[in-house]
Formats: sequence, structure tokens, C-alpha cells
Amino acid sequence: MIPHVGNGSLYYALTKDCGYLKVVGWGSFDKCNSLRLFYNQLLSSGIRRLIVDLQECTYMDSTFLGTLAGIHIKFNQIMGELKIVNVSKKNLDSIATLGLDKIFKILMQWDNAPFADHIAPFDRHSLRKEDTPLTMLEAHELLIHLDPRNKTKFQDLVDYLKEEVGKSASKEDVQ
Repeated sequence: MIPHVGNGSLYYALTKDCGYLKVVGWGSFDKCNSLRLFYNQLLSSGIRRLIVDLQECTYMDSTFLGTLAGIHIKFNQIMGELKIVNVSKKNLDSIATLGLDKIFKILMQWDNAPFADHIAPFDRHSLRKEDTPLTMLEAHELLIHLDPRNKTKFQDLVDYLKEEVGKSASKEDVQ
């Protein structure tokens, strides 16, 4: 078993045609930068397949799920593939509550043996505090776009985040 570090950690492995990402503990907003970076590294390596393993994932927040959904959409645009595997009932409920079960390819059980001996940590790129509002805004706007039922859940948050992002942009303009 991979050690649990902090609230959550990401681990990865690569083959010549597939990326593998294991979420241990919490999949939360502070992992979104690493998630995007891994996706970009896959693309620059010519890899168009990503497997996200949730076997040891105990929690996913809406920002993390919204970011995953954005990556899924980008993979679809380039004829790539994203699979979510080893999904517990609790994580499936989180995914379904946001309507993402309609877009994700989900496998409840999947054998990760081909990657088990090649896993390395990928938590080197934490989200900077000043980037958090924009990351959260993008994820939640996408969640609302993908499933209109999410509007009642997240519209107040989206409005607040737009205001925060606007304030940050104004501060940068002044400096």
C-alpha cells in the first residue's frame, strides 16, 4: 500500500501508450495543478490514454471532479481516452451526484498490476494560493455546463469566485 501523505497524494506510472494516475486519500482542489500538468505531460509525450485509479481515494471534492471532467473533454477532442477505475460506491455517488457518471467511462474494478511496480509520487506541483479561485471557478462553471442541476448547488460559489478572480485581476493591473 502506498503511504498516505497529508490529505491526499497523487502517484503516476507511464507505459509507451498510457498514463496511470493513482489518487490516494483526498482528491481535492490542491491537486488540480498536478492533474493538469500530468495531462499536459501525457500530450507532449504523444500519450492519448489516461487511467485514473480511485482504489485508495477516500474523498473527491467538486473542484477535483470538475478538473477531471475538463481533462476528459480535452481527451475526447483529440480522440483520446480517460477511464476512471476501481471506483468505490462512495466515489461513484460523488461522481453521479454531479452528473459526471454520464460522461466518464467508469470501471468498478480493474487490475492495476501492469503499473504496480512503476508507481512514483506526483505531488510536486501544488496549486498556488493565488491560483485557487480561478481553478475553482473553471471547474464549477464546467460542472454547471455539463449538468444544469449543478447550478443550484454551485451558482453562489461561482458568483463569489468571479468576484474574487476580478479582484485579483484588478490588483495585478495596479502592480
